[in-house]
Amino acid sequence: MKAIKIISIMNHGGEYAISVTYNQADENGKIIRKNAKSPTFYAVGDLLENIKAIESMITGKLEDN
Repeated sequence: MKAIKIISIMNHGGEYAISVTYNQADENGKIIRKNAKSPTFYAVGDLLENIKAIESMITGKLEDN
């Protein structure tokens, strides 16, 4: 099982690259790998639309402060 610790989203001129850091556990729940990193991938389709929606909500929060 992989438990996500960090999700990083980098905006590169409108293209969103995503990387994930996670811990991996065996079938008994014991951590067997800490702070493993997934390969970076680009958001497309529904994932891209969801990221844009989150970005819009965060931008609104920043403008409120």
